[in-house]
Amino acid sequence: MLGLLVTQVLMRYFLGAPPSWTEEMAIILFTWLVLLYATVGLRERFHVAIETIPVKWGLAYHMSERLVALLAFVFGSVTLTAGISYVQRTSGQKTAALQIPIEALYLSVPVCGALLILHSVALFIEPVRPQSPRPDIQ
Repeated sequence: MLGLLVTQVLMRYFLGAPPSWTEEMAIILFTWLVLLYATVGLRERFHVAIETIPVKWGLAYHMSERLVALLAFVFGSVTLTAGISYVQRTSGQKTAALQIPIEALYLSVPVCGALLILHSVALFIEPVRPQSPRPDIQ
């Protein structure tokens, strides 16, 4: 992705005419990267979180963790169904520069939704373990 953007900048600077396909491909790759990494964030629990209930409160802490997993499941379900619907509505269209099926971009949404569902179910059924502070953060 970075190589594509560097190519575009260099060609704009030296030739005055950057290829249009490099930006489009970088956007497609960036979309997949961000959405897939968001699901990893849920699985590895490095997503943004506000700890309002201390671990020492036991049952309340466990219930809040289950609630987070349930909300992630709901969000994943909405993302999956809306993503499938959008892919179906835009089926047959092609990207402007690359002329590849637009599904190459839009399939990232339902795939992200399915992975969010998978990871939220795993979080819901696994025993709750207290978060230990990350060693690389002071």
